[in-house]
Amino acid sequence: MKNFFYFILFFLMYFFSSFSKETKEIENVIEYIKKYAVFAVEEMEKFGIPASIKLGQGILESSCGNSSLSKATNNHFGIKCGKNWMGDIYYHDDDLPKECFRKYNSVRESFQDHSRFLQQPRYYKLFLLKKNDYQSWAAELKQAGYATSLNYADLLIDQIEKYLLWKFDEENSCGIEKKINLYLTSIMQKNKKSDSFFKKKIDLVYKIFLLIKKKLNCTKTSPCFIIK
Repeated sequence: MKNFFYFILFFLMYFFSSFSKETKEIENVIEYIKKYAVFAVEEMEKFGIPASIKLGQGILESSCGNSSLSKATNNHFGIKCGKNWMGDIYYHDDDLPKECFRKYNSVRESFQDHSRFLQQPRYYKLFLLKKNDYQSWAAELKQAGYATSLNYADLLIDQIEKYLLWKFDEENSCGIEKKINLYLTSIMQKNKKSDSFFKKKIDLVYKIFLLIKKKLNCTKTSPCFIIK
């Protein structure tokens, strides 16, 4: 019984920690979209790259703009220098030590350069796909070698679906700020429902914990022992 008590205690600590981490992640994503969704939609209009793909990649590659690389360089897409890059550079440990990354004056420049980067011949198949087919875009990005992660496409799709980023694929830059606010309302409502379900599970486990604690007669000053 005592072992089960400690198991429940550990279980509660783990889930409270997970809940806090998930909440922080959602807050970071919402803040990222507030700042940069307009850039993604503008670039979609110019180049035909789904806004969901650009936002999803930005969130993944830059950790919502919080990674050390993105903070130092405004590089939100993990784009390395390459032989034709003539702009500023920054050395950062990645797959190999001291790899050369592109450095930008602003995040907007990073979004713009990402669009130009995808104009390379090896990415031509992307532009044969429908703008709203984010799943095929994610798969082709991986196939074309954009990232080394074996599950990159799945990670990207997960971000797009978890945060409803596909909604931006049907938008245009006209009145985009109002549309972003409507999106933020929908994503917060979605996550409130998830939070409510999660909290109900935590409440149930906590009630079990209190019952076991009472049975074991646990206090701050005395060890747990079973009441006989």
